[in-house]
Amino acid sequence: MTSISIWRLALVFMATFVTTAAPAFFSPSEAKSLCSKSEALTVQLPDPASGRRYEIYISLPADYSERPERNYPLLVIADGGRAFPKLSCDARLLAENRQVEEAVVVGLSYALGEALEDSRRRDYTPVTLPGSGRIYGGATAYQNYLRDVVLHYVEDRYRIASGRRIFWGHSYGGLLGAHILLTEPSLFQTYILGSPSFWFADEAIYRLEDDYAKRRHQLNAHVLFYVGGLETSRHDPARKGKTNDMVAGMQKFQSRLRSRGYGGLNISSKIMEGTDHISAVRPGFMWGLRAALGN
Repeated sequence: MTSISIWRLALVFMATFVTTAAPAFFSPSEAKSLCSKSEALTVQLPDPASGRRYEIYISLPADYSERPERNYPLLVIADGGRAFPKLSCDARLLAENRQVEEAVVVGLSYALGEALEDSRRRDYTPVTLPGSGRIYGGATAYQNYLRDVVLHYVEDRYRIASGRRIFWGHSYGGLLGAHILLTEPSLFQTYILGSPSFWFADEAIYRLEDDYAKRRHQLNAHVLFYVGGLETSRHDPARKGKTNDMVAGMQKFQSRLRSRGYGGLNISSKIMEGTDHISAVRPGFMWGLRAALGN
């Protein structure tokens, strides 16, 4: 186990998105000041089933060592290789300002030695795409790894409150969260799903929802959806075509869930006006965290 500065990870995150239109929530000096207050632990946790090597990043609450009697909610962040540095700092800032409870924050890495897009494309999607030339459809296997390896490791070593698991995912990460929700909803109690890629594979996620609805009438979960207000269908030269209408996609999916009348299901949603697929990440995350852990 090694200890690495969250600020060093933040540099990677900032470099990854330097060409995007994402707003600067913190200046570099402000971010460094905030992030330097804590250390993130990096732990290698290989998947024994696939043999792939992964890491997790762990940020403990500021008062963790001072409050041995206290158990904390667990917040799991998909796309941790990019999102964890900034979002763990945002979670800490909200807690310091007493807007949310302190939580143990865990970021999920991509498979080591693989391009991040190859790793997330495989691990976060529910079905294969024959003829695409790319590997998709590993969400079930990754979900098994998350349950049997990651959650087991974290909850065996840290004081996690029972029934207080929160999952955050954006884009493909949001799709992964929806897959977990519809196949093993009790794995988390709260799901924060940002700009979920419900369009993937001709909306394959709806087949999962249909299967769930045929078997179950109860869905005990608090689901928080958000999407950027600019994420509508439009021509995007960078994508060499039209973008998917993520706003309509979110609205359609939550309408489907509401129409089922599932017992125990609590749904909230938010359109982050003036933001796109990237710039919606942090305000959407903070909105979701306030809704999940607000004081």
